[in-house]
Amino acid sequence: MDTKSGLHQSEDRLELYALGRLSGPEVEQIEEHLLMCHSCVDRLEGIGAFATAVREDLKAHVDPPRRGWAAWRLPSFALPAVFATALLTLGVFWTGTATRLPPSASLQLTAMRGDMQQVAPARETDLTLTDPPSTGAPFRLEVVDASGAGVWSGVGLAAKIHQRLSPGDYFVRLFSSQGQLLHEYGFHVN
Repeated sequence: MDTKSGLHQSEDRLELYALGRLSGPEVEQIEEHLLMCHSCVDRLEGIGAFATAVREDLKAHVDPPRRGWAAWRLPSFALPAVFATALLTLGVFWTGTATRLPPSASLQLTAMRGDMQQVAPARETDLTLTDPPSTGAPFRLEVVDASGAGVWSGVGLAAKIHQRLSPGDYFVRLFSSQGQLLHEYGFHVN
């Protein structure tokens, strides 16, 4: 394998030389040998032609880069796609096993006397006042929680609260157009 001993270079070493995978001293050694050995030069040309043909064949069979939806099938997208699908499935499962709230709860309230009406939690709550005063229209409605924090306010004799109410007591206050408190109603969310 070495120039001084007159041995020819092996196919493996010539192939590594052709592919540029040898270290500096090894390259120098092979090049010295190739200067004196026409047989190894011919073999190297054959190996080089074979390597070039293999490269060209590989280039011809490599898929072009995918664009759009086809890119999702590439391995670089596989793990993130599986992870996103798992998160989505977990989210659906999680919400599916959680206590489901009915879409809405409806209450018809009468001015407070005695016990408060009970209602189950819902995504939204519709309130209708059944005994409004006959004077002072338009009325202003205000819904507050037990601490007095405002939950909803509007004009009229009905309220549609577009949020889930936490369990606890709530009060509906009916005011005249002059701001005078006319009635107070109450209900309890279980």
